[in-house]
Amino acid sequence: MFYDNFKAACEREGTTITTVLAEIGRASGNTGGWKVGKFPRLDIVMEIAEYLQISLDELVYGLGKAPYSNKTQNCELSSEWGDIISQIPEDRQQLCKDFLRTHMVAAPKKYADDKRA
Repeated sequence: MFYDNFKAACEREGTTITTVLAEIGRASGNTGGWKVGKFPRLDIVMEIAEYLQISLDELVYGLGKAPYSNKTQNCELSSEWGDIISQIPEDRQQLCKDFLRTHMVAAPKKYADDKRA
């Protein structure tokens, strides 16, 4: 749960949720919803992760619990994806996620042999 992961990260960093939110200029009024399983907007999660200098995965899944945490990741590619994703308007992000899930999770053969980067 996001709230528990956020709280644990704060404790490791020697701070509190209230302090972090104040430092990034965010109100702490939504934390009650987070305690019961609601998730903050992505921009808020990104600000929290940046402030605490931790990964988004740690806030979303918990420390070392990301489903793909054992896989080696290409940092250059991850950075490129991050740049692309950050440009997608929030109201269109779900549409983009759904498209990628339905079209690329099991990549069609015509894309599997494509050598383009």
